[in-house]
Amino acid sequence: MTDKVLCEELKTVSNHSIGVLTLNAEKSLNSLDQEMIDCLLDQLTEWQTDSRISCIFIQGAGDKAFCAGGDVRSLRQAALSQDEATVKCFFEAEYQLDYLLHTYQKPVVCWGNGIVMGGGLGLMFGADFRIATNTTMMAMPEITIGLYPDVGASWVLNKMPARIGLFMGLTGCRLNPADAKYLGLANRFIDHAFRENVLQSLQQADWQGNAYQITHNVIQHHADNSAGWLPYSKIREHRDIISQLMDHPFLKDVLADLEQVSTDDEWLQKASATALKGSPLSAAITFEQLRRSRHYSLKEAFDSELILSINCTIKGDVAEGVRALLVDKDQKPEWKFSSLAEISSETLESFFVLES
Repeated sequence: MTDKVLCEELKTVSNHSIGVLTLNAEKSLNSLDQEMIDCLLDQLTEWQTDSRISCIFIQGAGDKAFCAGGDVRSLRQAALSQDEATVKCFFEAEYQLDYLLHTYQKPVVCWGNGIVMGGGLGLMFGADFRIATNTTMMAMPEITIGLYPDVGASWVLNKMPARIGLFMGLTGCRLNPADAKYLGLANRFIDHAFRENVLQSLQQADWQGNAYQITHNVIQHHADNSAGWLPYSKIREHRDIISQLMDHPFLKDVLADLEQVSTDDEWLQKASATALKGSPLSAAITFEQLRRSRHYSLKEAFDSELILSINCTIKGDVAEGVRALLVDKDQKPEWKFSSLAEISSETLESFFVLES
C-alpha cells in the first residue's frame, strides 16, 4: 500500500460497502507512478471478489485534477539509462489496470474533475459511469512529449465520428465537459460541488437489488440536478472542419491542411499549432497506430500499445520531449526527426516490433 492512493470502504444502509479509491498525489496532479498503479491493481482485484463491495468510486484528491497522466519524469530517467525492464514493467501494469477496469464485474464510477489527461483517461475509459464536472479539462497531449495516445486509446479513438480521434491524437486539443460528453469520453455531467452528495447517496442506497441499476439511479439523479449547466462543445462546433482536415490517406496531407487552416478561432489555432510543433515521429506513430488498430479488439489494442510504448520510450523522443516540457521547460525540443520526410518506412515499422 502507498499513501499516494487512499483506499476506503464506506458502509451503506443495507450493510454493503462502496469501495473508494482516491489518487492522493496533489503536487503532481495525481499522476500515476508505478507504486500507485500497483496499489490500484491490487485493491481492485481484491474488491472484485469481495461480496461486501457493491460499487467502486475512483476520484482524485483536491480540486485541480483527477489525474494528469503517468509519471513521465521517471520514464525519462529509465529512457536515459536504457532501462527497458523498468519501462516494460510500468506499461504492463498500467495496461493491466486499465483492462481490468474495462472488464470489471462491478459498477465503477470515475469522477473526472479538473485535469484528466493520458493515464487519467485510461482509468476513465473503462468505467461504467464516467463523470465530467464543471471543472473538467481532458486531453491526450502525448505528441508534445514524444509519445502517442495509449492506455487503450487505440481502441477508443477509433470509435469516434468524423476522425475526431485522430484529431485528438495529433493536436492534443483540450476538451471541455460538453466535448467529453459529445465524444462519449464522459457519459454524465455533474457539478463538482456535488461529489460528496453523490458519495452520500451511494451510501444511503439499498444495495439488495441489481448493483448497476442502483448505481445508475443515484448517478442519474444528480446528473438531472446538474442539467443546463453544461458549456457548449468546441468539438461539435468544429466537427465538419475537423472531418475535412483529417480526411486524407496520408499524414503529410493532414499536416499540410492543419498548417494552412484559416480560422479566427483560438481553440482551433492552438490545436493546429500543437500538431505542427509536436514530435514528427509521434505524429507518424499515432497516424499509423490508429490505421492499424481500426478493427482491433480491446486486448489486441493493449498488446500493440505495449510494444509501441516501450519502443517510444527507449528509442523515441520521450526523453527529449519530457526534458523540454517538464524538466528544463525551455519548450525547445530537438526531435530525432525534424520532419515527416526524414522518417523512413523502415524506421517507422521498427517501432511496431519488439526486438528480442
